[in-house]
Amino acid sequence: MDVTVNNYKITQNNEKGWVNAMKTIILFSTTYGCTKACADKLASQINGEVSVVNVMTDPIASIAAFDNIVLGGSIYMGQLQKKLKTFCTENINVLLKKRIALFLCCGLSENFEQSMHNAFPEQLLNRAVAKECFGGELHTSKMNLVHKMLTGMMTKVAAKEKKPPASLQPENIAKLAKIINGE
Repeated sequence: MDVTVNNYKITQNNEKGWVNAMKTIILFSTTYGCTKACADKLASQINGEVSVVNVMTDPIASIAAFDNIVLGGSIYMGQLQKKLKTFCTENINVLLKKRIALFLCCGLSENFEQSMHNAFPEQLLNRAVAKECFGGELHTSKMNLVHKMLTGMMTKVAAKEKKPPASLQPENIAKLAKIINGE
């Protein structure tokens, strides 16, 4: 039997009650919306109560009330958004007491490890039960002129180097959800 809570499905197992009744919060930052879409997709695959919060625009509830905390953001110009980095630093003591998972949306998957180390404090990297790259998309229609020009130049360089264009990796979203669900 499936039940919807906060717009997310949770599943009931008739023999054992609720499957993963834990509370999860996904805290993310995004520049042009790709990370939001990934956070929402991840939330739809996690069992239990799930809250999705954009740290750039939404008020953040006390994270102490959550069992699982998923932190994710997009890599833009080699960096994670400052607001998410600041949140991690300011809340490091609480975060280290929780079950943590991390994800990044980045167009160049081969830079994932380096991007992860640039994005999150080493203590969180060591504590995380999972770290995933969700790939990325370029939403040029939402970009300002300068960002469009830079993106165009980077895309041309990547094409000359025969690197594939940025694309999402939904299999990694599903993988992270399974880890959080304990599957």
